[in-house]
Amino acid sequence: MSTALGILLMALVVLWWWCGRLRRARDEALARLRQQEAITATQKTDLARLAAGLGGTADGLIVLDAEGHVAACNPAAQALADLPEHDCHGARLEELVPWPRLHEALQACRQTGSVQTFEFEEEGGSARTLVVRVHALPGFGAVVGIDDQSRLKRLESLRRDFVANVSHELKTPLAAIKGFVETVQDDPEMPPATRQRFLERIARQTERLSTLVTDLLTLSRLDDDAGRFAADPCDLGAVVREAVRDLLPLAETREIDLQAHLPEHAPWVRADREGLRQIVGNLIDNALKYTPERGVVTVRLSVRAGRIRLEVADTGIGLSPSDQERIFERFYRVDRARSRELGGTGLGLSIVKNTVRNLGGAVGVDSELGVGSRFWVELPEEPGAAAGAAEGS
Repeated sequence: MSTALGILLMALVVLWWWCGRLRRARDEALARLRQQEAITATQKTDLARLAAGLGGTADGLIVLDAEGHVAACNPAAQALADLPEHDCHGARLEELVPWPRLHEALQACRQTGSVQTFEFEEEGGSARTLVVRVHALPGFGAVVGIDDQSRLKRLESLRRDFVANVSHELKTPLAAIKGFVETVQDDPEMPPATRQRFLERIARQTERLSTLVTDLLTLSRLDDDAGRFAADPCDLGAVVREAVRDLLPLAETREIDLQAHLPEHAPWVRADREGLRQIVGNLIDNALKYTPERGVVTVRLSVRAGRIRLEVADTGIGLSPSDQERIFERFYRVDRARSRELGGTGLGLSIVKNTVRNLGGAVGVDSELGVGSRFWVELPEEPGAAAGAAEGS
């Protein structure tokens, strides 16, 4: 009996010991679980803060964990890398972005811990130039930065083209002036009539240089002072009448019928008067240059819904669709030989576009080859300016 009682007591002791051990194991497990939950909550909070911070950057940023899964990304990265708007968190980047060089850079970054940078151009309709940088993220994974350099590349290309065009445009008249001057210097017995003809050519080329420099300075002013030039209420109808009056002798010389159709009530805009004069004058002058003899150039003003529309239509050579896309570019000419012969610099329409843009307006062209072109400008009307001018008079 005593033996059985001892065995029972011993069993109870062992059971009590195992129960205590189980309680301690349970408590330790619960503590680890709570700790893990706290860590997970902290990580989620950190990732949420990280995602919020990434959302304010223009560059694409993708944060990867140690296994290469997407932990966070911003909208810019979704757009640049064509990531899905949803369900990209937790996916492997290799499955989402089919860029072999990116995968090679990620592997090199994991192995060496150094920053990996590469540049590539996407093919297809977008034709983007992207610069990608992969940084190691100690204790976590890596950060992939994607910078869209397409606009910068286009600007660099435009700058190179601009410098090349300016150099070419300056070189041609300078070479002509140099040649004429040397010819006159080398022949002191040159007949007066020949000498006079050479001097006239020198003067013509000098005038061309002066016009080119003036147009370049105008474009520079428009670029530097965009939106900051002096603007006062101006009678656009009066500016159009003055431009037509000044260019009428040129139209008559070329036997072109220059017409103007203006509304009964003068439309007013808030603008720099010289800028308006350049807009109207350049458009009419351009139409006269590319309209053959006995053609017609029509200038029309209209007002609708608070917008003033200026149209300059001609019966000239017209523009192809590809020319219409580029006609407002600096130094772009449809017919280079004809433009130079008539004294054009290739900057007039670019000046029009930049001036209209600074006035908060829009500019465009509708054209058909062999039929003619219609250039149009829309500007916001200055309300009450006409009434105020009438009272002041």
